[in-house]
Amino acid sequence: MTSNKNRRSRYTALAGLSVSAVLMTACSSSPDVPGSDGPEASSSGKMNVGVLLPFTGEYSWVGENVDEVVQMIINDQVNPSGGIGGQDVVIVLGDEEGTVDGGVLAARKLANTDQVLAFIGPTSLSFTGVRQVIVDTKTPMVSPAAGTVELDSAGEEYFHRAVPSDSLGGKAIAKAISEAEELLEGESFETVSLMVGDAPALVSFEEPIQAAMEEYGTPLAKSVRYSVNRESYRSEVSDILGDDPDMIILVGSPADSAKVMAQAQQNGYDGSWFVTQDQTNAEYIELAGADVVEGVYGLQEAAPEAAADLRETFTEALGHDPDIFQTNAYDAVNLTVLAMYLADKEDGEVTRATVDARLEDVANPEDGDVVVTSWEEGKAAIDAGDGIDYQGLSGPVDFDEFGNITAPFDILQVQSGEFAPVSVIQADELQ
Repeated sequence: MTSNKNRRSRYTALAGLSVSAVLMTACSSSPDVPGSDGPEASSSGKMNVGVLLPFTGEYSWVGENVDEVVQMIINDQVNPSGGIGGQDVVIVLGDEEGTVDGGVLAARKLANTDQVLAFIGPTSLSFTGVRQVIVDTKTPMVSPAAGTVELDSAGEEYFHRAVPSDSLGGKAIAKAISEAEELLEGESFETVSLMVGDAPALVSFEEPIQAAMEEYGTPLAKSVRYSVNRESYRSEVSDILGDDPDMIILVGSPADSAKVMAQAQQNGYDGSWFVTQDQTNAEYIELAGADVVEGVYGLQEAAPEAAADLRETFTEALGHDPDIFQTNAYDAVNLTVLAMYLADKEDGEVTRATVDARLEDVANPEDGDVVVTSWEEGKAAIDAGDGIDYQGLSGPVDFDEFGNITAPFDILQVQSGEFAPVSVIQADELQ
């Protein structure tokens, strides 16, 4: 199969980005790595894939959720079917700890010591540091969890994700609130305020929400940042309630959000709340208490109707309903291993450069491509000499020039102790 749909330069590194003294020191002592020196880069023969996510700390659940899917696809599907070029794909875990420093150390080890061909990850929490490691080592990434706006235009090589940008999520929240009579079951809101935690993954939502609320004609009355992981938020809650909002957008972890809401309730607040994807889950309801969160609105990426059967098959394979980021992980892993397989078949070598080059060939459609939704379907089509268009649980998963995808959003509301769908905002409504 010959394809010219990859618009990126395959072997040209990004230029013009500064490298900190710490990272330059790390580079100077680093061994050669696959993909960094062209055709001979795969001579180690390793088919290692790095899972660069938090496995300790407050966000360890992200790593655990994603790793369950990585293990299922690679160990239960890819390797039993012959792996890549007759070699098993080896999963190497890198604990980014949910911090910039932890991410840098884990990414360097995965790239230089473990010689991974690609990263599954990172999260928004560590991306600020990991970004330069990706550029330095020319290691492609497909993140199932990083919504950070810093990825919106990080570069035209190496950077990909199977989750929508926070810029889209923030716009979806603003649209739902500003058009509440249509999208929130007939409600309407005049005074809307924002509370956002000061962690990088949370602050990423701040500007998109502020800008979109202006765009939709419902400017925020107030925006308050708070320090994460504190026992009390009474001061911040008192501040946000000073303008008597009838809707508060709350961006935070489930634990912090539970504290904020409980203290607002104690202060007599009986208005509405809107939360982000990180809180739209059963853990948040359990921590806050069903009585506290009853009626709270949230959003999550919507599974396209065409993916309903695929989601059912995926759920059966998992043995439970997918947890947060697991559907995105399904797509991130399949895209990565299919790009590796295509590189082996078409380029005769699996290196970081060939994997990066083939990711768009797998994801983006061309005339005559066969639509595939899994490793098995993709492998069969490639073996038959067909071009493939991967469409997964996130929808078509078509990358733009910076490796971003778009997706629809479900607007949900806690009803009788569970999040239930209220409306859907289609992807093209957020462009």
